[in-house]
Amino acid sequence: MATTWRPGVRGTDGAPPPLPVLPQFPGMRGYTQLRTALTGLGFRHAAELLREPGRQRAAGGVFGTLPKAETDDGFRVLDGLWFPGRGGLWQRVDVPFVRRAREAWQVSADPRALTAAAVTDILETLARDHPMGLRRVVLWELCCLLKDGAAAGTAITADDVAALGVHRSEARLLAAAVDAAFPADGQQRRAAEEFNDIWPSLRLRRAEHVADLLPAAPDDHVLAALIGGLRARSAKVRFRAYAARRSLACGDPRAAAAAWLAALRQATDAPELRAGLLRAATALADAPSAPERDAVRAGTDGRRVGLTWRAPHVPGTRPAAPVTYTVLRFDDDAPEAATEIAVIDVVGPEARLLTAHDPDAPLGRALRYAVLPVRGGRVAGVPHVTAPVLIAPDVAGLTTVPVPGGLRLRWRPHPAATEVRVLRHGMPDVGAAHGPMVVPCSADRALDTALDVGTYTYEVSCGYPGPGGGVAWSSGVRVTARAERWPTPVEKLTAERVEDADDAGDRVLLAWHPPERGRSMLLPWPGGPVAPGSDVSERFARTTGVLAPGGDAPDLRPEAPRPHGRAAPAQYLEVRVPPARRLRMTAVSVLGERAVAGPSVVLESPQQVQDLMVRRLSAGRAEAWFTWPEPAVLVLVSWHDGARGDARHVARSAYKRALGRVELDVPDLACTITVTPVTRPDAVAVPAPPAHADLPALPAPPPPEPPPWRNWWRRWLRPRAHRA
Repeated sequence: MATTWRPGVRGTDGAPPPLPVLPQFPGMRGYTQLRTALTGLGFRHAAELLREPGRQRAAGGVFGTLPKAETDDGFRVLDGLWFPGRGGLWQRVDVPFVRRAREAWQVSADPRALTAAAVTDILETLARDHPMGLRRVVLWELCCLLKDGAAAGTAITADDVAALGVHRSEARLLAAAVDAAFPADGQQRRAAEEFNDIWPSLRLRRAEHVADLLPAAPDDHVLAALIGGLRARSAKVRFRAYAARRSLACGDPRAAAAAWLAALRQATDAPELRAGLLRAATALADAPSAPERDAVRAGTDGRRVGLTWRAPHVPGTRPAAPVTYTVLRFDDDAPEAATEIAVIDVVGPEARLLTAHDPDAPLGRALRYAVLPVRGGRVAGVPHVTAPVLIAPDVAGLTTVPVPGGLRLRWRPHPAATEVRVLRHGMPDVGAAHGPMVVPCSADRALDTALDVGTYTYEVSCGYPGPGGGVAWSSGVRVTARAERWPTPVEKLTAERVEDADDAGDRVLLAWHPPERGRSMLLPWPGGPVAPGSDVSERFARTTGVLAPGGDAPDLRPEAPRPHGRAAPAQYLEVRVPPARRLRMTAVSVLGERAVAGPSVVLESPQQVQDLMVRRLSAGRAEAWFTWPEPAVLVLVSWHDGARGDARHVARSAYKRALGRVELDVPDLACTITVTPVTRPDAVAVPAPPAHADLPALPAPPPPEPPPWRNWWRRWLRPRAHRA
């Protein structure tokens, strides 16, 4: 066949002509929209739209039924788009033909006329751009209709082609060509219809992805030329990316940034190119020779980051297209994961100082911000990159309070912090330097004890989850405090009740040894107990003004020097406990203006039970009244009849709920009821004598009367004696 059929030479051996080469893509931008518009107007393909409305009505039978050979009014499409004209001549569909079809639609009474005329304008543009553009589109539509309309496993016939309006002289060849080479509906066909919308353009990566779905060596010379241009562009971009990496490796970030920028301007949808440009711009911004006037300044306020920069401007010139600035945020070591946070539109050259804000920057990560100038959808220059910005808020309200033996720190951590670190720096008054040392702490406080006297600086930092599972620490807040010399607490306090033959026995002797450092005092302590070693400086100052202290510290003068290794003699204090009182005596160590609590002892002298009265309620039940002996919280109520007895404790709260009555289970015999105050188990008590009350025995019941039937004979004899 190849030796018989040649261009310009008629075949002589009767061999069939070769099959036509079908288009492998529509070859126009916006084909999908054109296809949708034609379908909405009720046209199967563009050739039906190009017939004037009058011609369509005259040829209604041709498009509705299969045309016959002698009256065939179909169009030709294999060697160009042709419609039959007057006198048997063929009219080529060119720009004037399309204009006449549009004018015919504009004056038509068809309800689709205006929309059809608008679609015809699109076809006129296509015919003007390329002489064979309309033929390619119509032929592509015919191939799609034939391939999709054929049943699975059946061949496409010439009648199928003629039914779409194609002249019978081309119907057989077109049917055979579609059967042999045209792809079925699927991914390849959709890629072919989309390819011209993407390429030529700046979306190089998207075009490469679509081109991978098309034939690698297409027979369509137009498609082959487009794919060849795409491959050439891809090779040029790869070479520039390679040159950029080499320049950055050689320590030339300026050349690397220029190469990345040139590559990105040819492939705006390539994320690896943008990441390379940001990496080179970061190295350029960190270089010592970076111009300060082009820098982007970043300021932080909590989690809010503010950016300011100056737009470059050449005096006397205006940009050909408006410039916009895209602000990106990325981790210091991960520019490939950059996030767009703002787009700033610059209306004119008068906008010099520009600002942008990131209201919610992530915590615990070293961030970079880049400002990309964009003009016409392409990056217009090397972006400006900020220095690393770490958003890690510090603690708030850091305070220090001196405590015995050290310092106590308090603060308010940030809610997002996962850890808190306290470092101690300091130089004591005597000895070597301390720090930095880690001080154990909780989320909002720390207690640093066993410190030498001196001035210390504490640095408190918040930790946040960082990249790679690490911890990112805040810059830290510092506070300076001084550890003072504190007195040591009294170690032991003993109490012993003094009993004399001629005394009431309400005296208690207290004994203790003075502390190693400071002077000791024994005070009646108001309020609740305090733990030994607690700071009571303020309470001690208030207490000593109204209470009489006892011990070896009648004043607050500094401690006199004590010989080393010699124990101080014991101190004694005799205290008389008033009746109906509870007294807490606490040992306090004093040194200068500092006071530390020591052990305590509770002295208690309960009141004697008074006004005790008892009475029986019923058999086995009795009740007692008495005045409660303060300050006891329990009393012991017991009874005894000489042979046996019983007792139980009654609480003050239960006594008050019963309105001052205590019910008892008692025997019917006479017994003695005793009420004894019970002192606290941890107190040194001055016992109070118990109160007694006698409960008489239950009276014996009277003897029962005899029944009536026992004296019947007496009543019977009494009348007879009377009669005698």
